[in-house]
Amino acid sequence: MKTIALLAIGAALALASDQDNKKPESKPSSTAAMPAKPGHPAAAVASQPAKRKLHQPAVAPAEIKLTPAQQAAAALPQVPPGAKEVGPNLFSSTDAQGKRWMYRKTPFGVSKWEEKPGEQEPRAESPASAQAGTIMTDLGDSVQFQRPTPFGPQKWTRKKSEMSEDEKSAFATQEHARQSVLGAKPADAAKPPEQH
Repeated sequence: MKTIALLAIGAALALASDQDNKKPESKPSSTAAMPAKPGHPAAAVASQPAKRKLHQPAVAPAEIKLTPAQQAAAALPQVPPGAKEVGPNLFSSTDAQGKRWMYRKTPFGVSKWEEKPGEQEPRAESPASAQAGTIMTDLGDSVQFQRPTPFGPQKWTRKKSEMSEDEKSAFATQEHARQSVLGAKPADAAKPPEQH
């Protein structure tokens, strides 16, 4: 039943499109309502149907010709073959004039800049400096870490038995500094010696 209904709808649409193609356009135009003078150019235009050029561009693109100097200036920088890799996606090279250039590969291409004499090569952040802004709170058998980030504070908790060596040393340093500021002795030294 559905198939017959779909076939009937398709046949009706095909018949309607055939009838639309056979009908001439009978809409009155504004120029046909006003009679034009016989010698006037509008009379010739009114008698001819308007022709449209649908598949041709309105304006042809102009060819741009660059001089060799302009082409060289517009060329994207590339990492030279003899460049030394200084870091991840970072290269250093010295040109014929003795200038030292730095190149960084980015997702958008290669970035090039001249290295100034006072600049230092970028170094990886050490774990101790990564823990510098981190606040650690002792929760007994675990430690809560809190570090400020551009998106707000980041908090996480780790068991003392699962802490890495860097985390243990940073926590011990922070606890030692906290104890010295408070004037208290470490927990082991605060207990009186046991006597039997």
